Amino acid sequence: MKTSFFKLPLLLVLFYWVFNIVFVVTYCVGFDDYFFISSDMTIYQIIIKFIEQILPNFFLQSPSSFVLFTTSTLILNKYAINQINQKNIINSLFIAALITLGDIVGRLYCYPYIYEWMQAGRQYLNLNIYFFFPNYITNLLKITIGYFFIVLLTCFSIKLFNKSYMHNDNALTQNESQQLHLGLFIALYNCYFLTALFALIFLYEDMYYSYYSFRKIIIDIVGLTVFLSVVNLLGYFLLRRCFTGVTETIAFKKLVFSSIGIFLLNLLLNCLLLIVLVIFSISLINYLKYWHKISDLEIIMICFMIVVILLISSCVLVRIAVKLLFGKMDKNYQNMSV
Repeated sequence: MKTSFFKLPLLLVLFYWVFNIVFVVTYCVGFDDYFFISSDMTIYQIIIKFIEQILPNFFLQSPSSFVLFTTSTLILNKYAINQINQKNIINSLFIAALITLGDIVGRLYCYPYIYEWMQAGRQYLNLNIYFFFPNYITNLLKITIGYFFIVLLTCFSIKLFNKSYMHNDNALTQNESQQLHLGLFIALYNCYFLTALFALIFLYEDMYYSYYSFRKIIIDIVGLTVFLSVVNLLGYFLLRRCFTGVTETIAFKKLVFSSIGIFLLNLLLNCLLLIVLVIFSISLINYLKYWHKISDLEIIMICFMIVVILLISSCVLVRIAVKLLFGKMDKNYQNMSV
């Protein structure tokens, strides 16, 4: 039977979303006394209220989804579980239920104590609650703790159901290893980006909003989906021939540390480049205003050029770094194979 390295993890993520939706709907119907404001609500109004509850949960679970995908891909490949069949799909369904249940219990009972502990630590260190950096670090810690629960639950659940899965004994080929390394690298890069972004979003929400509006969450989901689709598609075509030096064994530690190092370096260089481009753009706009009235279209074109330059610089940096780290086969492995 043909093996597939990413279909089972993707199914696991899909089941994770479905069970989260089931939990939200069950909670709203059975435990939320304020969900049904009046008894004469129409079906359309009820559906809209359900969507307003489900979409924020879906949006907030997107970083955890990449962690779940990466962890499940690694663990399933470790146990040689790469076949799509009824038995493996049913096991993945049970595993998704366990992960979702554990994640919900952690969010309901563990996260409040963790949050209080972090707030007490900030007060002990006498950090200003309205200062940007401590708030950002606190949000990063909260998100990272959530990742820890997801990784722990995924490893435990797959190990628990390992004997129930149908395994394959075929060793990884060089081409399959390249595909796995490419997929894991892209997933990890998405995870780092969403972690940094969501820590900033939570900071912004805590300071200015007390709830998510329906319109805002739709705009956020659509914008994030389009952006990630374009960037991931571009990243796939840029990096698909860069993992030529990988071996049949997944170098996960190297993937994790190299990808986070490349991400941080890329973030630092882009911030510096952005500062330079903004200063140059302000000077250019002031210069153009001196000679003639600058139009809104010209300002939009300047902003668009800044985005294009940042995107090109990111692509070049990531491609060069990946080729340097994964483009040459390790000498020790090369000597062993000879």
